[in-house]
This record gives sequence, structure tokens and C-alpha cells, in this order.
Amino acid sequence: MVEMMKAIVLRGPNDFAYTDVPRPKAGENEVVCKVEAVSICGTDPHIIRGEFPGIWPQEFPLVPGHEWAGSVVELGDKAAEYGYRLGDRVCGIANLGCGHCKNCMEGRFTLCLNYGNQKIHRMYGHISPGAYAQYMAVNIRSVSRIPDDMDFEMACLMDPLSIALHMVEHSHLKAGDDVLVNGAGAQGWMSIICCKSLGARNIYCSGSGERLSMARKLGAIPIDYKKENVPEKIMEYTNHRGVKRVMETTGTAEGVQNACWSVARGGTISVVGFPKEDVLIPIKHLVMDEIELVGNRANPNTLDGAIAIANQHKEELKNLITHVFPLSEYAKAYEIFTARAEKSLKVVLKP
Repeated sequence: MVEMMKAIVLRGPNDFAYTDVPRPKAGENEVVCKVEAVSICGTDPHIIRGEFPGIWPQEFPLVPGHEWAGSVVELGDKAAEYGYRLGDRVCGIANLGCGHCKNCMEGRFTLCLNYGNQKIHRMYGHISPGAYAQYMAVNIRSVSRIPDDMDFEMACLMDPLSIALHMVEHSHLKAGDDVLVNGAGAQGWMSIICCKSLGARNIYCSGSGERLSMARKLGAIPIDYKKENVPEKIMEYTNHRGVKRVMETTGTAEGVQNACWSVARGGTISVVGFPKEDVLIPIKHLVMDEIELVGNRANPNTLDGAIAIANQHKEELKNLITHVFPLSEYAKAYEIFTARAEKSLKVVLKP
């Protein structure tokens, strides 16, 4: 008899339901985890609305969700050989490369050359079954253990925190650098935390409303892009030199262009947001001032680093969680998150 569990199943664009699905079994190098907490990612509404047809997901139905934490309840045949035990407290990321292509062998598994071939590749909650469920089967290469004193609600934020860490590291940030964090959403807040941990001097953040207020609470110097010209304010603050590093999280044409005119000569713009359409950039300016523009895909090998940073910033991360719902109330949680209602920031589900 097939054992069942509850999950959110995406049956088509904007068509999801809280329903019964078969409980997964652990593959050879997998563990099955009881999902204790899962947060809504800014990418999830795009997946749910069907904005990546044939890509995320490749086909319906899909169990979405990829920012999660939980406890190990079943071991695959080889999981114990790698040190995993029943009861281990873990958190996970979405990406699992094939492990054998050139990019994976170089540690760049988020750029796996076999991406999308589900016989040898996974991307949990995007093309592979995810964490909006009571249980989840996941390869051990996509999880890390969490400290005993880290609660599951905070631990489910380690996926986005590790993405922010990759973006910050990819910007070549050095202690003492001035930084602009473009955008005051989840990636913006977490970038601020990572920049502080890695020794940034002045951290400026563009945004508006409650989200910009949170950036201020995290220690950033706020710039309200609705009331102020972001590049002009940056030049005013920096004696017309610009900031050495920009973390571009807005995913808007205006945000990308503001980044280009806010960065210092010889600086770096590190981009994690992606606009719906291609953006015109001042390429002559980038060339003449030798400005690096780098893209960032997810979180290759930064999960353990994010967990270490989280231990230094527990209260700041906890303050990002404004709502907690049972998974059965996903529709309500989704509505609050997408509408940014009730001063919502990070919204967490408890399966």
C-alpha cells in the first residue's frame, strides 16, 4: 500500500491545491526529510504563474518549494556511509548538479551542463519535487547540517542567504569597501548581512516603504528610489567616486542602469535579479572605467558559509520572518506574500 502525505501540488499556471501525494522513498545517495519549515521564495510566484513555460516546471504537476529545513527520517543505501544519521537536523538548497560534467567537477554545479536531464540532474521545487510537502527526498549533496540551537524557521532561510553570499563573494568585496545594495527585498536584506560579515564599510540600500525600513534596521544607509535619484545620492555620499561594489537585486531595468552609474572606477556590479526583458547598459562607460558586470546563479558551495554567518546574525534573520502559517493555509500565505500585505517580509509554512 502506498503511503501518502500532504503537499501543495501545482497542476497548471495559477492552479495549485493542498492535496494527497505519495510519500517519497530515499534513493541510493538520498535522505528523506520531514520538512519542518519552508519559506516562500520570490521565484515561487513566477513559477506558479507559469512565467517559465517548459522550464520551471518542465511539466505539470509539480510540488514547488525550495527554501526549507527539516530532519532526516529515512536513509538511502549509501547515505550512512557519508555520515548521515536518522534525526539529523538539516537545511537544503534547490540545485543538484550531475556531479560529473566539467562545470560540476569545477564546483560550479549550478551551471551543470546536464541541467534539466532528470535522470542525472535535479532542481528541487523547480523541475523536481520540492519542499511544499510533509516529506522530501533529497540528495545529500544538496543539504547541510544545522546547529542544534538554530530553529527550523531560521534554518529555512539558509538557501536565500547562501545565494546572497555567493553574490557578495562574486563581487570581490574586500574589507573597507563601500557597497550599494540595489533593492530592499529578501536578497537585499541578506546581502546587507553578508556584506557586514565580510567587512564592508558603508552599506547603502535603495528601496522604499517597509522594506527599506528593514534595510535601515539591518544597518544600511537608506536611499528611497521613489523620492531620490540613486546614482546622484551615491555620488553625494562618496565624494563623487561611487561605491566599489554594487549588489543588484531589483531585477528591473532602472535598477541595472542605476547600478552602472553608481559604481566606482574599477568596481564590480554583481547581479542576481533578472528583468523580464533585456536591458540597455552603458557599455562605453563600463569599458572606459573597467567595471566588471557579473551574473550569479544560485548558491554553489556557499551553504555552510551562510550557516556560519547566520550564527552571527540570529536576531536580524529572525526579524525578517513576519508570518508563519500551516502548509494547509498556503493559499492565504501566498496571497499575503505576493500582495506584500500586513507588512510581510519572509513568510514561512509549517507542514
